[in-house]
Amino acid sequence: MNEAPTGFFARLKQRKLVQWAVAYVAFAFALIQGADVVAQQFGWPEGVRRGITLALVLGFFVVLVLAWYHGERGAQRVNGTELLIITLLLAVGGGLLWRYARAPVVSVAGSSMGVAAANSTVSVSHEVGATSASMAASPTASQSILAKSIAVLPFENLSDDKDNVFFSDGLSEEILNSLARIDGLRVIGRTSSFQFKGKDLDSRTIGARLGVANLLEGSVRREGERARVTAQLIRASDGTQLWSQTYDRTVKDSLAVQLDIAEQVAGVLNVVLDDKQRAQMRAAGVKNVDAFIAYQKGWKLYIEAHSKPGVDLIDGLRQANVEFDKAIALDPNFSFAYFAKADLYEHTLMADGRSHAELLDAQRAALYTLERAADTSPDPQQRDLALAERQLLSDDWHGLADRIETALKQPGCSAPNWMPVFASAFGYGDLIENLGARVNVCDPLNGINYHTRTSAALATGHPQRALDVLAMYWKASELGPTPTASQAIALAMLGRIGEAQATLASMQPSGGGYYIAQLIVGRAAGEDPVKLRASLQKVDRKNSKLQMGDITDTAAAALSGDRAQANRHAALLDARPAGGLLLAIVVTDCQCGAPFDLDATPHFKALLAESGLRWPPPQTIKYPARSAGNESHSIFTPAVGKGTARD
Repeated sequence: MNEAPTGFFARLKQRKLVQWAVAYVAFAFALIQGADVVAQQFGWPEGVRRGITLALVLGFFVVLVLAWYHGERGAQRVNGTELLIITLLLAVGGGLLWRYARAPVVSVAGSSMGVAAANSTVSVSHEVGATSASMAASPTASQSILAKSIAVLPFENLSDDKDNVFFSDGLSEEILNSLARIDGLRVIGRTSSFQFKGKDLDSRTIGARLGVANLLEGSVRREGERARVTAQLIRASDGTQLWSQTYDRTVKDSLAVQLDIAEQVAGVLNVVLDDKQRAQMRAAGVKNVDAFIAYQKGWKLYIEAHSKPGVDLIDGLRQANVEFDKAIALDPNFSFAYFAKADLYEHTLMADGRSHAELLDAQRAALYTLERAADTSPDPQQRDLALAERQLLSDDWHGLADRIETALKQPGCSAPNWMPVFASAFGYGDLIENLGARVNVCDPLNGINYHTRTSAALATGHPQRALDVLAMYWKASELGPTPTASQAIALAMLGRIGEAQATLASMQPSGGGYYIAQLIVGRAAGEDPVKLRASLQKVDRKNSKLQMGDITDTAAAALSGDRAQANRHAALLDARPAGGLLLAIVVTDCQCGAPFDLDATPHFKALLAESGLRWPPPQTIKYPARSAGNESHSIFTPAVGKGTARD
């Protein structure tokens, strides 16, 4: 009889643990090759892979314990089932562990209606109705950051001519648009990434704010017809440079740089490109340098028109459209320019004091421009959103309900313009929230999107959802809690009247949004109509970017209980071009069910009959009954000044 081996290594040999380790490495190497292919095909998120990896790492130690145990018993011959299970565990665990070690993993804790940001090929849960879905899609919630995610920061203009900033911004956006066409790569939209322009922040901070693992930054120096473009890919977690390249090109040839940079970045991030994706990238690009410079100039004027104090909204948008028209003349297929240009006509249709002829011209221009935006768009989602918006401005609503639903369900994360405001009047709150949650993933600092989600939540009777979205915005923007009219309305819906009143008391009493909120909160509190009317007359509604007093007056009359006055105002809106859109906005502002009688709005009634849209909308807040002595007092005062402002 042989003497039993002695010593630790001898016991390892006896229990065949070395053989187990060798088999583990062999199976792991073979499995990882197949796992990479499957992961690419099905777009497995990094969080799932890491969870599996951690579980299987623990399983590896369990397997070693089992092997040792069998060796101790002298039972080197395990049964077939045990052998199969242990082998698979070792192989899968090893393969995924090897992959996990290769990929950088970054985690972060807490972190006017406008033109769509660039799309991003990401998957977001469509389960909405509880705030968890919204939180999961928000960068403010604790979450893991995808390794294959990137933000393109605006390239720095190093040229002596400061106007060349439009060239550098345009090139940055073109690179962003090219990257956004790559399947499996999450790309942050311009609205968010360009907020860091000129700010001296470290890569870790920017990456955490935007929820990305990688940053693309660079510079552009233009001298005459020559341009030097330098780009570098940075790992956000530690600032490590992953790739860099300098290109010396003529200005006209510089457009080819965007595609090369996009392809180089895809290679570094281990994203496979095929011919179809390369074709999509080429189709997304602007072919004319002067066209995207004109677009950048127009976009600057567009933003100033919506946000800069002292700039009249309509006049500012007219100036922006001069530049958008230049861009379209140079590149007739410039979809984003068409979509941005349409905003002027939509605001004109909603504005007070315009002649019927001017409104009719604005309607025709909006229909044509949105049709061109859809026809020239390389993105199916953006195309459907533009077509839905176009139809709601038209006098033909046949099939509109199906078109809205199709557009809202289309995958992607393009930010729509006015369509969600309209659609929320007809019960599409959950679909709008789904879309808004997706937009937040790829454009986490887009304030307009948060506002759209909040408005839709209120219009469809989800006050807690509205408060949750506001809280996410305050955290993402790092502004901290800021009292808004929407917040006051949500609190009133929840029966928290004292908090709603305190919110309004801390705000400046101006704008149509404040006016409506004061009326809703006052009625919910059961205030005396005479006193409430006196307080409403103190509200300054003239200090406003938007000029939508006629719409606000209609909603205010309905809220005050003056149905006859509400019907008179609604009839005037119904007779205007695109009156259906205007009356839908009344519904979302009022949040009181049907604000007017359909018989008072025959055109709107006919449009509804052919649309398939639901009517009447639900009443989202229950007001206390008025006493008999107060029934005759109307809160609404038509002499109040024009103009309105949302939050």
